[in-house]
Amino acid sequence: IKGDDKDAIEKKTEELMQASGALAQAAAAQAETPAGEQAAKDAKADADDDVVDAEFEEVDDKK
Repeated sequence: IKGDDKDAIEKKTEELMQASGALAQAAAAQAETPAGEQAAKDAKADADDDVVDAEFEEVDDKK
């Protein structure tokens, strides 16, 4: 904002702060929902994996 009108600058600053606060709240609300859903999907995916526990033996071919 250009100029020396202190009241106009303060008014625009307040409007900007209110808008950024609303944006931050909306972003936080949107971020909370998918994270919980993704965690549930990950837990289900882990339960569906076929995991095999095995041992191995190193073989030295240079003998």
